[in-house]
Amino acid sequence: MTLRVHTVLYDGVEDQDFIGPVTALGVVDDVRHSFVTVDGPGTVTTAAGLEITVRTPWSPDHADLIVVPGGGYGEESPVQEQIRRGAVPRALTAARRPGLILAATCTGTLLLSAAGITAGRRCTTHHIAENDLRQQGAIVVGGRVVDDGDLVTSAGVTSGIDLGLWLVERLFGAETAALAEEVLEHERRTDAWEANRDGDRGRTTRHDPVAEVPPVGDEPRTTEGVTFVNAIELPAERIDEFVHQWRARAALMRTAPGFRDVRLHRAILPDARFQLVNIAHWDSAEACAAAGLNPTVLASVDEARTIATAHLALYRVAAEYP
Repeated sequence: MTLRVHTVLYDGVEDQDFIGPVTALGVVDDVRHSFVTVDGPGTVTTAAGLEITVRTPWSPDHADLIVVPGGGYGEESPVQEQIRRGAVPRALTAARRPGLILAATCTGTLLLSAAGITAGRRCTTHHIAENDLRQQGAIVVGGRVVDDGDLVTSAGVTSGIDLGLWLVERLFGAETAALAEEVLEHERRTDAWEANRDGDRGRTTRHDPVAEVPPVGDEPRTTEGVTFVNAIELPAERIDEFVHQWRARAALMRTAPGFRDVRLHRAILPDARFQLVNIAHWDSAEACAAAGLNPTVLASVDEARTIATAHLALYRVAAEYP
């Protein structure tokens, strides 16, 4: 599958808003990317003063994914200027069709809102613009990435990297997304809130900011859960090899039901017995155990055992100091 991605530019567009997703998606060989403007080929000057030559005409029928970056916030901002002008919102409204994914980073979601695309839909934006989006009829879900089917949005600025990585995972698989994370040397802080394709319930696979806001009409998830701790002994010269294996394994685990989050910690002192400590949170011990039965995970764990010794256990909170 070749994914055709068009990123919408305009004068004053925030550089990081489009560089993040473009770079993440660009790791995948089967992605063909183009910059476009609603006015056709020309030159765009970004917020940082970069001049970008746009050669591809506005052709949404030839795109599988359209990315709309933000451009500041407020009455004098470039994104508000585009809303007043109306050309970008009108073009986005006309572009909608079955099979096309519309994505936005930061205040780019306000352009989708002006196009009438976010009304009644779950989405997010930079925290400073959430009230605007809510007042315009959107269902704002807090978090870095919100996937509502053919509408995928991210929060402010650097969240665009997470948006790109989530789209890689959704469209090309968890292992490809793990590779992209490794290439970018970027670890996603949260997974996406994702709408159920067969109904109105949604899911999120971590307990970070996304998970704290359950979908509309859904019951909040229990906050208790369990903590999985794995203290790992291994030679210093094998640490990088183990970390590489761990990233691929973590990408698989976080798609499992009941997964919340996982982090791999490295010792500060070189003579520490446990050079790596893996800490993961799950909804229940049963969910953790079931995820570990995945054949691909089991094979990866067997491979890890050839270079490391694991000391693992499940824990619950025994005391807490607020």
